[in-house]
Amino acid sequence: MRILVTGATGFIGREIVAELVENNHRVIGLGKNAKHPQADSANHTFLRADITDYKNLSELEKFRDVEAIIHSAGLAHQFGDTGREQFEAVNIRGTENILNLGIKLRIKHFILIGSTAVYGINKATGDLKHNSAVFNEETAPNPQTLYAESKLEGEKICRRMCEEHKIPLTIFRPAPVLGEANVGNAARLISAVEKNRFVWIGSGSNLKSLIYKRDVARACVVLVEKKRNGTEIFNLSAEPVRMKDFVNEISANLNVKIIPLEIPANFLEKVFRLNDKYAKIKKIEKLAGTIEKWLSEDVYAADKIAALYQFKPQTPISEAIARQINYYKSSSEK
Repeated sequence: MRILVTGATGFIGREIVAELVENNHRVIGLGKNAKHPQADSANHTFLRADITDYKNLSELEKFRDVEAIIHSAGLAHQFGDTGREQFEAVNIRGTENILNLGIKLRIKHFILIGSTAVYGINKATGDLKHNSAVFNEETAPNPQTLYAESKLEGEKICRRMCEEHKIPLTIFRPAPVLGEANVGNAARLISAVEKNRFVWIGSGSNLKSLIYKRDVARACVVLVEKKRNGTEIFNLSAEPVRMKDFVNEISANLNVKIIPLEIPANFLEKVFRLNDKYAKIKKIEKLAGTIEKWLSEDVYAADKIAALYQFKPQTPISEAIARQINYYKSSSEK
C-alpha cells in the first residue's frame, strides 16, 4: 500500500515512516525542514512542503496511487510564548489542507495523530478506580490550552470533511509520548534530575498514562492494514504509572539521587490563590498551571483499540524511559 505521511521528520512521524517501511508499505514522507535520512530507498520518497499553504502541496496531486494519509505533522506544546494564530495555522488550516489533498487523491483512509490534551486534566485522586480520573473515548473534551483547542478543532474538521466525502477516518489520541529525541516535558524532567534541580512537589502518588513512540507507529500500521469503515477514535496508552515510580526510574537510569525534599502541594496552592486574588504575577500564574499538570491524575483508557483491533503497546514504560535516557546520554556526550 502507498501511504503519505506528514511530519515525516518529526519525533513521531519518523517512527511511523520506519514502521511502515519495515512492514513493506511504500511511503511518501512529507516534511517542512530537513531531508529524511532513510528517504529515496525503494519504499520511501521524501518531499519538502509547508502544509500551511496549499500551493506547496499541489504537486502531490500527481500521486494517484496513494491509498491512505497519516497526518502526524503539527505544532506541539511550546515552552515559549506561542500564540493562537500559530497553532491555528498548523493544527487547523494545515490539517484542512492535507485533507483537501486527500480528497483530490481519492484516498481510502485518513489517520489523524491527535492528542489526549483535548480531555483537559483531572486533579489527583491517587486511585485508579476513581472513575472521574480515567478518560476514555466517550469522555467529553475539555481543552484548557491553545494547543489542545487547536487539536480538537483539527479533529472536528477531519470528522466533517471525511463524513462529507465518505472517507474512513481514524483519530488517535496518544498519551504523552516517550522515546529517543523527545524534547517535551519528559526530556525537561530528565535534565532536571540529572542536574540536581528536581524537588518533589506533592507525594508523587498520582497516576500518569504514557506511551513509547514506536507503539504509536505500530498502531498506525495495524489500522492501515485492518481499518473498518466509518470514523473511529482511539486512545493510545500503556499501563499508567505513579509519578513517584516514573521519577525513581529516571533517577536509577541516570544514577542520580533525588534531593530528599518535598514542597507540600497545599502550601503552593495557597500561594497561587493569593497571587490570583492580589498580585496577578504572570510568571506565578504560568507556574501554577505547570504544577497543576504535575499533580493531576491523567489516566487514559486504551481498551477500545484492544477490543476492536487486538492492539496493545509492547514496550513497558520502564524500557521507554531507559531508551530515552540512553539517547539523552549519548547526545550529551557529543
